[in-house]
Amino acid sequence: MKKQFILQQCRLRLLISWCVIAAGLVLGINQAEAYTFEEENEVRHVENRYSSSPNVVHVEKQEIKLPEKYSDQAQLTTMVYMGLLWSPQPIVIPKPVMPGKQVVLDPSMPVLAPRSEQVLGTQKVTATGYTAGIESTGKGPKHPQYGITYSGVKVRRDKETVSTIAADPKLFPLGSILYIPGYGYGIVADTGSAIKGNKIDLYFPTTKQVYKEWGKKDVEVQVIKQGGGKCTEQMLDELSQAIDVYKSVPDSWLDKAV
Repeated sequence: MKKQFILQQCRLRLLISWCVIAAGLVLGINQAEAYTFEEENEVRHVENRYSSSPNVVHVEKQEIKLPEKYSDQAQLTTMVYMGLLWSPQPIVIPKPVMPGKQVVLDPSMPVLAPRSEQVLGTQKVTATGYTAGIESTGKGPKHPQYGITYSGVKVRRDKETVSTIAADPKLFPLGSILYIPGYGYGIVADTGSAIKGNKIDLYFPTTKQVYKEWGKKDVEVQVIKQGGGKCTEQMLDELSQAIDVYKSVPDSWLDKAV
């Protein structure tokens, strides 16, 4: 019974809508005819006024073409418009198309792996994620050396340029630049008592990122520059700016003496 009641309501609404549209069409036709009639009367009034005035100098009479009645297409357009105007149904206006609209893409992009001629050698290592916190270094945020590496620079993690990593200085001296697949470019800025031989630590800001993004992996790193035993903030800033521009380490930077 409920479904039949709903169906009857829908039919009733449809019938009312069609009735209103039909009324709108009739009204449109009447308005179109009234418009034509008014224009014809106005033209006749102007002609009679000038022909009956004695002070008017008559010039050669030009044929005034009276506006014809609406064409079939114009009448149809008017009737449809008036029908929609008086209809209770909503009028959907199409969204205008914006010509030549350009999509602005995110300018950031991952760093590129070094070219084969830039690679000095490869080394298989066990890479572990670490943080500057107590769980990795035993230092809290209030410690004066919190976040400060063995070389004296502050730890940093930047996927788009370079990050600080820790390694055995006998294998990778301070200032060495490595490319770690899945991590990006890293510069050796720190050491550790537990980092001996083929082990490196990759810095992450939080333990959540350590477990989510890395954990512990065996990877084959690419050495693109052997360090000279030091790493400074100036070196980090210059290297970061170079990678930000070229999305990799440029040859001009690798040729610089460190």
